[in-house]
Amino acid sequence: MIKKGIIYIISHLALCLAIFLFIQKPIFLLYNWQHGGSQCTFSDLTKIYYHGLPLDLATAGYLTIIPFLIIWIYLLFPKLNPRKILMGYDGIIALLLSIITLADASLYEFWEFKLDATVFLYLDDPKNAFASVSLAYIAIRVLAIIILAGIYFLVLAFPIRKIEFKQTYQRKWILTPIYMILLGGCIFAMIRGVRIWPNTPGRAFYSKTAFHNHAALNPLFNIAYTTSRTEKFDDQFNFFPKEKCEQIYAPLFPTKGNTTEHYLNTSRPNILVIVLEGFGAVFIENLGGMKDVAPNFNRISEEGVYFTQCYCSSFRTDRGIVSALSGYLAQPTTSIMRYSHKIHTLPGLPKSLKNYGYETQALYGGDITFFNMSDYFIAAGHDKLVSQDNFPTSERTTKWGVPDHTAFEWLYQDIQQKHEQQKAPWYTTFLTISSHTPFDVPYHRLEDVKFNAFAYTDSCFGDFIDRIKTTPAWDDLLIVCTADHGFNHQEIASPDFPHIPMLLLGGAIKEPCKIDKIMSQTDLPATVLGQLDIPHEEFIFSRDVLADTYTYPFAFNTFNNGFNFRDSTGCTVYDNTANRALYGKDENREEKGKAILQTLYDDLSSR
Repeated sequence: MIKKGIIYIISHLALCLAIFLFIQKPIFLLYNWQHGGSQCTFSDLTKIYYHGLPLDLATAGYLTIIPFLIIWIYLLFPKLNPRKILMGYDGIIALLLSIITLADASLYEFWEFKLDATVFLYLDDPKNAFASVSLAYIAIRVLAIIILAGIYFLVLAFPIRKIEFKQTYQRKWILTPIYMILLGGCIFAMIRGVRIWPNTPGRAFYSKTAFHNHAALNPLFNIAYTTSRTEKFDDQFNFFPKEKCEQIYAPLFPTKGNTTEHYLNTSRPNILVIVLEGFGAVFIENLGGMKDVAPNFNRISEEGVYFTQCYCSSFRTDRGIVSALSGYLAQPTTSIMRYSHKIHTLPGLPKSLKNYGYETQALYGGDITFFNMSDYFIAAGHDKLVSQDNFPTSERTTKWGVPDHTAFEWLYQDIQQKHEQQKAPWYTTFLTISSHTPFDVPYHRLEDVKFNAFAYTDSCFGDFIDRIKTTPAWDDLLIVCTADHGFNHQEIASPDFPHIPMLLLGGAIKEPCKIDKIMSQTDLPATVLGQLDIPHEEFIFSRDVLADTYTYPFAFNTFNNGFNFRDSTGCTVYDNTANRALYGKDENREEKGKAILQTLYDDLSSR
C-alpha cells in the first residue's frame, strides 16, 4: 500500500499540473484571443509555457499538500479510509480552480492585469462589483463554472477511482516515514523552487509584452501570493487630519522648476545609470568612509558632478531601485514591487526617455525574475532585459549569477556596438550584484570578505570607466552612478546608514564640481530629466535639485516601520512601532516625516 499511496500522490501532482497546462492556460489564451492571444506565435507559446512552468509546479505542489498528509495518516492508520475525504477535497479544489480560471480569463480584458488579491477588495462590495453586468452574463458564467468544475473533478478524482484503499494491510513503520519524507521533500522543492530564494510571481515575467507575462503566470499562485501581502494602506499612518497633512506636505515636493542650472554640454546624451549594490558612503573616503575599500570611486568622483549629501530611500534593493528609477518613496512596511498592478502605474526614467526617442534596456547579472524585478523593469520602460540567462553557464560563477567584471565587460562591448551602429540616443540601467551576501567574488585584496566584495565591485567600476573614457562613445555619454541602499555595517535605523554616493560623469559633463545640497535618491529622475529639459511632473516624490524651486533641501528614508528625516537642522530617526524618536528628537522634523509617510501610503492605496 505504500507503493499505491505514493502513486496516488504523484498522480495528483501530475493531474494538477495537467489542468494548468492543458485547460487553464488554453482557456486564458483563447478567451483573450482579441486582447493578445491571436498575436502569440508558436515561439511565444513555448516561452509562455516554459516561464510559467515553475509556478505551475509550485501551485500543483501546494494543492497536493493535504492529500499527501491524508495518505500519510492512512498509511499509519489504515482503518481510516481516505477515499471520502480525498473526494471531498478534490471537489472543493475543482470548484475553486473553476472559479479562478474563468474569472481570470474573463476579467483580464477589463483589468489588463492578472487576477490577484485585488479581487477580494471588490468582493467586499458585491453590489458595485457586479453592478455593470447583466443577470444573463452572471447566469452563463455560473453555468460555465459548474461545467468546468465537473471536468476538473473528473480529472482530479481519477486516481481515487482506480486505487483500492484497503482497511487492513501490513504496516511498515520504518519504510513508510522514509518514503514519505523523501516524497515530501520533493514536493517542498517544487513549491519553493530550486533556487536560493522562494518563488514569486516575478518568476513568470520575462517579456516586454505584458500579455505574455500574464499568460505565463498561474492565477491561483498569484492570488495566494498577493493575498498574503495585501494591506489596506490608506488605513495606516493616519497621523493627522487630511487637511493638516496636506498643509504640511504641500511645500515639500515641488515638481516644476522655472530655471535649472545646466551641467551638460548636450541636451540628448546617451545615458547609463549604474546602481551599485549596497554601496553606502561608509566605503567611500571622500564621503567620510573607509580609505581602502573604494579607491577607484574616490578617484573618479573628482571628475564629475558629485552630490556629496545624497541619501537612499530604503534598506532593500526592491525598494531602492524603484526609488532611483521611478522617484517613488520606499515604504517601511511593504514594497510596491510586490504588486504588479501598482508598479504599472508608476512613472519611470526610461519610460519618460522613450517618449523622446531613446532605446532602453536593463542589465542585471542575476536572476531578473527575482522579487518581481523583471515586471518592474518592464513597467518602468525598459524595452530589453539582459540577465544571467543571456550569459553562458560557464560565466555564472557566483551564487547570485554573473560576477560584476563579466557584466561590466558585456556593458562595455554593448556601448561600443551601439556607437559603431550609431544607435542614439540610448538608455541603460545596470544593477550590480557582487557586493551582496554571500560575497563570493573572484578577487582577494582585503581580508574581510564583505569589504573585499565591495573593493571588487569598485575595481570593476574603475576599470570600466578608465576603458570607456578612451573611446569615442565617451564624448556624448552621461553616466549616473549611485547605490540602491546603504550597507548595514551600521544599524539600518542609524542616521548614517542612508548616506550614499550620487555622481554624474562622462563626456557630456561640462566640468567637474561638488554639490553639497541635501537630497534624496528619489530626486534622481527629476534631476536628470531637468538637465534634458524634459517635464517630470508625474514623479510626485522627485525634485530637480538643480532647479530654482529646490529651496528646502531635505532627505527622507524609511527602514522597517520607521523613517529618517534630515534637513539642515539635523536628523530625526523615528520608530513607528515605538511611536517615538530614536535619535534627534525634533517636533518639526517629526511632523514633516509623518506627513510624508501618510501621503505616501494614501498614494500607494490609490494605485
